[in-house]
Amino acid sequence: MEFIGFTYVTNFLENTLKDAMFEVVDEANRLFADWGLRVRFIYLDSLTLEPGYLINVKTPEGTVRLYPLEVLVDFLDYRLKVELEKDDEIAMNKILGLISFPLASRNRYFDFYESFLGFQAERLGRRIMVLSMRPFESDVLRMALRTLENPHVEEEVKRLARRILSRELETFKGRLLKGILHEVGHAFGLEHCSNPCVMNPPATMEEWDSRPAVFCDSCMEKLNESLGSFTL
Repeated sequence: MEFIGFTYVTNFLENTLKDAMFEVVDEANRLFADWGLRVRFIYLDSLTLEPGYLINVKTPEGTVRLYPLEVLVDFLDYRLKVELEKDDEIAMNKILGLISFPLASRNRYFDFYESFLGFQAERLGRRIMVLSMRPFESDVLRMALRTLENPHVEEEVKRLARRILSRELETFKGRLLKGILHEVGHAFGLEHCSNPCVMNPPATMEEWDSRPAVFCDSCMEKLNESLGSFTL
């Protein structure tokens, strides 16, 4: 069995979305078991970044302050190394970090801000994966969350917001699950494919909604081969 360390960055993360995030990771582990894949996520606690790491990023909506990808990769790599030092016999050389803000970089030639999916880096045989949950949040979901946080909103409006939020959370969880499966596929050597499959990348979020939360037969075969040949 191979394990993937799982953590998340607490900055800017709503509690409602945090709960949904844990449900999705649990669902990913359930799917791995159902599919007979010898891989599981292990929770490694959360990460909180200091404000000093924030950078200004120009976007079509104006300038926003975000944590750069380079800092995220450094922190995730360090977290993975700490875990491996605790138990150097554990079969784990990968870590997934989920964030609630868009991907951004200090390198002005990289345009991650509108990225639907994630980013991966290799450090001395360790695989670091970063996936932003932000693109999977609909405008309606964000509006419902803001409504419920507003103490001046009438209870009737809040009841409506709760019903809307319940519906939108299901969409969010489905999108996030497919995003996580997509990154896991890349981590084990899968390329993009054109089949009905999570490895078929979307051009729009509507396309992503139409993708099934499964690996196609070809990708599943390659994934099983990769896991079968895994050595730490």
